[in-house]
Amino acid sequence: MKKMPLRDITGKCNEGECRNRVHEGDEERQHEISTMDMEYSTPAENSPSWTFKRNDPPGWLGGRV
Repeated sequence: MKKMPLRDITGKCNEGECRNRVHEGDEERQHEISTMDMEYSTPAENSPSWTFKRNDPPGWLGGRV
């Protein structure tokens, strides 16, 4: 690289040197979600019965805790 970007020297960005990839990624994902033709206004009707119990201890379905 022949010229060090100013953002690396001074911490300030010139036009076109810096991009907010986190914000851009959030916008891309939100746009992708918005273009899907799905209704999310109500929960699924056929939820498994174990999803309604919140007081069960961890690992009650088996496995390691």
